[in-house]
Amino acid sequence: MFDQAPDTASEGTDEKTGQNAVETPTEASREAPSSVDRNIPAVHGVGLEVSAILGTAQMPVSQLLKMGRGAVVELDKYIGDTIDISINDQMIARGEVMIKEDRLCVEIIEMIKRTGD
Repeated sequence: MFDQAPDTASEGTDEKTGQNAVETPTEASREAPSSVDRNIPAVHGVGLEVSAILGTAQMPVSQLLKMGRGAVVELDKYIGDTIDISINDQMIARGEVMIKEDRLCVEIIEMIKRTGD
């Protein structure tokens, strides 16, 4: 069920006896898994809101009030343009707008590294 830690003992020759000596690392020198690593399975089912804003448009209120069913709003982005991808309102990546099997999608092209909050 659990993977065993790899054997990290190093071998060398004992200068006094001329025989092979095995050096076993101390408990302190072994790297323990971080608490984050141990808790990851606990959050696998947590839902997050992922947003990819495909574009924006500006129009006067008068034009907005005239719109009805079937109106088309042209956005400022095209297929192939780069957009921001956010999780819970925090930008985490940039992506490229694509069409795959007649559906709009976004291919992640860059992950954004966040500095400490």
